[in-house]
Amino acid sequence: MFKLLPTINPLAGLTILFFVALVFLTLYLIKKKQSLSTLEKELRHRNRIIKDLDQQAKLIIKSDMEVKLYQQEIESELHRLTLIKNLISSSVQILDKEKLLFQIDAQLIENLGFKRGLVLDFTTLIPKINVGFTPQETEAVRNILQYKKETFKETELLIGESELYKQLKTGAQVEHMLAASIKSRDSAYAIFLVADPLVSIEISKSESEAFITVCTYLGQCLNNIQLFEDLYHTKDDLERKIKERTNELVKSLRAVETISKSKTDFVSSVSHELRTPLTSVKGFSSLLLDEKFGKLPKEAKDRLLKIDTNVNKLMDIVNTLLDISRIESGKTETHITVHEIVKVITEATDFLAPQTEAKGIKFAFDLPDKLNVYMDKSMIERVFINLINNALKFTGSGGQIKISCKTSENQVIISVADTGCGIEKDNLEKVFQEFFTVPNPVNMGAKGSGLGLSLVKRIIETHKEKIWVESEAGKGTAFYFTLKLAKNG
Repeated sequence: MFKLLPTINPLAGLTILFFVALVFLTLYLIKKKQSLSTLEKELRHRNRIIKDLDQQAKLIIKSDMEVKLYQQEIESELHRLTLIKNLISSSVQILDKEKLLFQIDAQLIENLGFKRGLVLDFTTLIPKINVGFTPQETEAVRNILQYKKETFKETELLIGESELYKQLKTGAQVEHMLAASIKSRDSAYAIFLVADPLVSIEISKSESEAFITVCTYLGQCLNNIQLFEDLYHTKDDLERKIKERTNELVKSLRAVETISKSKTDFVSSVSHELRTPLTSVKGFSSLLLDEKFGKLPKEAKDRLLKIDTNVNKLMDIVNTLLDISRIESGKTETHITVHEIVKVITEATDFLAPQTEAKGIKFAFDLPDKLNVYMDKSMIERVFINLINNALKFTGSGGQIKISCKTSENQVIISVADTGCGIEKDNLEKVFQEFFTVPNPVNMGAKGSGLGLSLVKRIIETHKEKIWVESEAGKGTAFYFTLKLAKNG
């Protein structure tokens, strides 16, 4: 049988072997090329993902900066308006020039954003108010102004380019300052200087505008005072000047009402204007968090969560401001009818149960089974939510929030009491003021807007009822308010 097999030529065998090897090598190279092509596609895909992530990161940073900018602008304007409103409230009835100047105190200077302030009588250059300036610095300023004070008659605000400004800075030993005159009619009555900004290194535009506004308003008050003095001392024109003064007072009152209305309109307008971009930012941040535009790295997602949280806080502030401005302007419609108060309390506490459980705080109740009162249900719900939220901020883990209802004649007295850190006696009268915040040793990071309790007070006043607070430092706080008891209560 072996004889039948043909004899294989060695050269032919090598040729066949080489051909087979060549075929295998070709197949291997084809496979490698396919693998390289797949890797190139994967690399291009990953590059696109990285580029998308880079764009998303830029969008997140831009959104964060825009939110902070909006927040800074509205806080700056609201602070300025509140400052002017408080100054008007405290000085509108003052008819003595010396007493008027005493409105420029350490608190006002601090609210303007500065550490030090000085008021000099324009004629004698005698210091009327001095906050933080040494006798040597004050004397140096007086010596400089002795020959150059007339500059203030023609200058609204002394700025850094003038030679007098540089001399005053050197004499007062300050880096940054503002100086202007308080004018009565066409004559300067006093020179007002502030120095050393509290926060920023340089003086901001909003600080300069607030300073000029205060000087202008005090000048207007001086005009009113001067008119009153002229009226009082001129017997021959007594009747005519009484009428003029009355007209001036009416104008002043209208001016105050106009300023107050302008503040309310401004807050409402700004809040509406902020709502649209905030809604947009909120929408985009939610889409990014839901990874609608692609998967996010952990660092970007953590930053985006902070943006989303801050947007929610800012939207809550905007909504509260809108509620306050609507109540102040009388645009809020109240629907006061008979409702069951215990049910409203139960709904409010159920709504906030996750927050109380998270902090280990328990509710306690002293309530009847059922109690009907006259109220606007949605407004009173807001009152309970704000008061309970306020208690949560100042009550530590393991504390208690107790809600009680007591009837007295034809009214109901409702209380929301906590076992938190309490409020210092000096701050009790301020808790319902706009933008006032009580120091919080329990939760140092939980700084509120200072608007929640102000809104609560306005809602209760809209019901023509009363609200008050009782507290002692270290022993908790209790808020009380009244509602009218329904006849079938």
